[in-house]
Amino acid sequence: MRFFLAILTILFPLVVHATDVNLESLELSGEYGLGFHTLKGEQKANNSKGQLTSEANPYWSGSITKRLGTNYGFRIFGGVQFVRFSEPAYATLKNENQILNQFGLEVLRKNSPLTRIGLFIMQQDHPLYFAKTATEFEVTKKSFVQSGIHLSMGQRRRIGLLWGMGIKGYALFPSAGGDVATEGGAGGEAYAKLGFVGPLGTLYNLKGFYQAATAPNADINFSHEVLGYCFSVTHSF
Repeated sequence: MRFFLAILTILFPLVVHATDVNLESLELSGEYGLGFHTLKGEQKANNSKGQLTSEANPYWSGSITKRLGTNYGFRIFGGVQFVRFSEPAYATLKNENQILNQFGLEVLRKNSPLTRIGLFIMQQDHPLYFAKTATEFEVTKKSFVQSGIHLSMGQRRRIGLLWGMGIKGYALFPSAGGDVATEGGAGGEAYAKLGFVGPLGTLYNLKGFYQAATAPNADINFSHEVLGYCFSVTHSF
């Protein structure tokens, strides 16, 4: 992340030399990347706690952005992650393989040639980790509805290098149903990207990100962190 921020600091003064491009009427974007997951859990009933980590696991995501007028638009997005948590040395782990989905809608406003602000609502799966017995642990997942704000900064231009960065903050609403009912929580994400414009106007970017979410639970407190990177392709019509 420090590398991305250093490059952005160098490139920012060069913005005046770029030719900005307005949002097109329709924009398609896709990402493929790898994410490292850290999952922490604490059971109130027996005061047990633990932590799980994963190796690099793949994810895919995509979005469609539609322009509305000069400065507004909306974005539909979704993705899927395949996660395999590593088994702890002191116990066996059940359901260590998980498929985590997310999808949502964001309303965008272009504040300047460089900045945007968005309000979004989405549904995202988060894993939970708890002890079934003294030597057996289990991973499960819950779908949370999340809503928050997205601030982003970056270039849209016809030639040369591209850079971008952004932050998100959101609330997790209680998730009912199943064996575990959760209370509300909070989460956030920060990312930075570097790339270039292809000969047909397609944007190619390398992106690094960090995401964290936590929510108290009637039986389990959890925190879920993802550190990852990806390659993204964006084309406008």
